Amino acid sequence: MLVWDSSYSNLIEYIKNQKEKPFLLVDENTYKVAGREIESQLKKLNIDYDLLILPGDAHADEKHICKVMLHVNSNHMMVSIGSGSLTDIARFISYKMNLRFLSVPTAPSMDGYASSVAALTIDNIKTTVIAKTPEKIFARIDVIKDAPEILKKAGFGDLIGKYTALSDWKLANILTDEPINEKVYNEMYEACENTLKSINKPDFEKLLLEALIKSGELMAIVGNSRPASGAEHHIAHYLEFLGYDIFHGIKVGISTLYVIKLYEKLFEIDLDNTNQYLDYEVDIEPWKEEIKVNFPQISERIIKENLERMKEFNNPSFRRAFLEKIKLNKNKIYLIAEKLLNKKEEIIRAYNELGFSTNPQDWNIKEEDIKKAIQYALYIRDRFTILTLYQFLGVLKNLSNDV
Repeated sequence: MLVWDSSYSNLIEYIKNQKEKPFLLVDENTYKVAGREIESQLKKLNIDYDLLILPGDAHADEKHICKVMLHVNSNHMMVSIGSGSLTDIARFISYKMNLRFLSVPTAPSMDGYASSVAALTIDNIKTTVIAKTPEKIFARIDVIKDAPEILKKAGFGDLIGKYTALSDWKLANILTDEPINEKVYNEMYEACENTLKSINKPDFEKLLLEALIKSGELMAIVGNSRPASGAEHHIAHYLEFLGYDIFHGIKVGISTLYVIKLYEKLFEIDLDNTNQYLDYEVDIEPWKEEIKVNFPQISERIIKENLERMKEFNNPSFRRAFLEKIKLNKNKIYLIAEKLLNKKEEIIRAYNELGFSTNPQDWNIKEEDIKKAIQYALYIRDRFTILTLYQFLGVLKNLSNDV
């Protein structure tokens, strides 16, 4: 899928041989970095095209999706030239309008280039929707290497989040029998390892982009974002809901460190004595009021999506059976945590070498908002993670104040 293209000549040749009219989707920044050059080459060959330049701060939200859709028709082939938001807009519209889709990354900043889903901001909250995987990805190594450092940090944060996402996947497999694809798991883990070891080496940006693209390809194989997204992404999405507008990968990178701490807390919990959690029960009506306070404007949707799970967690027979399953699988759970914690120092060292601060306040993220996100992020998506486990045990609120 990925084509390293030293001058975009492969991209132009590919476009030239297609019957559809290329629709170049750029923003003010990516037009300067790559869009202008691609447009120039198309003009030289008299290849007809359409171009739309979005603002540099455009998000993949209702406003910009609608704006792009007003300019696109069924004769177009979508060519997104940029990174996160542009790619998500392009892949979503390509899916909805059944368009062919090419991606031209301008930074190793996120894992969505090859993904079959798009992260859209709808009603002010991140929502994952079905989208289209690009048929080809054309990247220039000089453009990727010259990307702003903040975008490289964002991409690295997004990639490092795969360590906790994979841990959550294993946890869900053990405790809920959710299927796990071991080949996909191993490939994602290996891509993370190779990139982690390449910090400050000449091939860092190349390996980072390849790992991020691999992440999208693996998501497409399993049909969901499990290999790439777990509690760390849910926490990041809640921070976005609170209004933090820093790059997604930065929020994921910071959130990952807190999820690692949550896995560390497993060793303080006596999984041999799970009966102590048998009588825990969520009082549904106060819980609904809590959701209304912490998810204003979308509380009705959040309650609807989570109510059955909360009732199930309150069911005595379900609690007894699930607690027994936790007890029977305690050694496997501890092994998941140990594997993750063995990476902790190496991850923090890599952050430091990259100049990625591990202090949320350096990114203007308030400590109290991190704690709030840890407590409420699990309601954003019905996916079993370490957050779900702690919520079931009734200890999540206390732990959110203790990591």
